Amino acid sequence: MRAVRIRFKKIENAKYISHLDLTRTMARAVRRAGIPLWYTEGFNRHPYITFASPLSLGFESLCESMDIRLVEDMPMDELVRRLNSVLPAGLEVIKAGEPVMKPKEIAFAAYRIAFQNSGFADFKENIREFLSRQSIEALKKTKKGDLKNVDLKPALKNAAVRVDDRSVVIEVVLPCGGKDTISPNLLCSAINDFLNEKSGTEQKLFCNIVRVNLLNGEGVPFK
Repeated sequence: MRAVRIRFKKIENAKYISHLDLTRTMARAVRRAGIPLWYTEGFNRHPYITFASPLSLGFESLCESMDIRLVEDMPMDELVRRLNSVLPAGLEVIKAGEPVMKPKEIAFAAYRIAFQNSGFADFKENIREFLSRQSIEALKKTKKGDLKNVDLKPALKNAAVRVDDRSVVIEVVLPCGGKDTISPNLLCSAINDFLNEKSGTEQKLFCNIVRVNLLNGEGVPFK
């Protein structure tokens, strides 16, 4: 039996596929591609497929990770080719190989968040003002359903910000995994609330979130 880690993209319309549907889609793709997949033993046998840090609905990703086990050896480039031939648009296998790290080692995720102006006046200037504040508080829901205040500023101190003609783009690394996980949605909501307060309106800010990498506690890309 051989353990294999498959890295893939989840982009464009595929970002609206839920994690449950993604699991089903990948299981069907593996079968259609004729991959010699290992099935779990027991009364309810099912294909062994696991994902590291499942992606939130509506996020794109360039670095998703899926582990499978093979009962027969096969070239990794052939496995990639077969899967890509049967996957739907928006899902694309980048590479496959032997796992190096354990999923529990993932501690951070790197994101690229693009904010597009939906009619706010002084849009770029106000976002710059928001990011320059001493603290950036947001309400985070705990696993118990309670709300608690978290300060996003420490994570944003090393964020890279760029502004072009149509959008403001923030590249940031946030905690990922366990109770300390911070969703980039918190940042988007906090910015939206700030812009509404400044403008005295109730508008919805559009943001596109792309996960670009998974990292361990030392900042090394997940492999």
